[in-house]
Amino acid sequence: MAYDEESARRYREMCRIIGDVVIAMVAEGHETRKDAIADVLRTEMTKGSKKWDPEQLQLIEFAVELLEE
Repeated sequence: MAYDEESARRYREMCRIIGDVVIAMVAEGHETRKDAIADVLRTEMTKGSKKWDPEQLQLIEFAVELLEE
């Protein structure tokens, strides 16, 4: 897989994870501010390899960094 294809795949996966979090937050009646989304993602990171594979954890960490910019 070419670097650009791999980058695009990882970006799509990161967006999917964020989208899933936002949809779940809306369903539960929570606000979807950047800081709130980042908090949920940080909580998910604490579940570690019990729930997420290493690549997903890396993407979640990157998503948190982007949301905190």
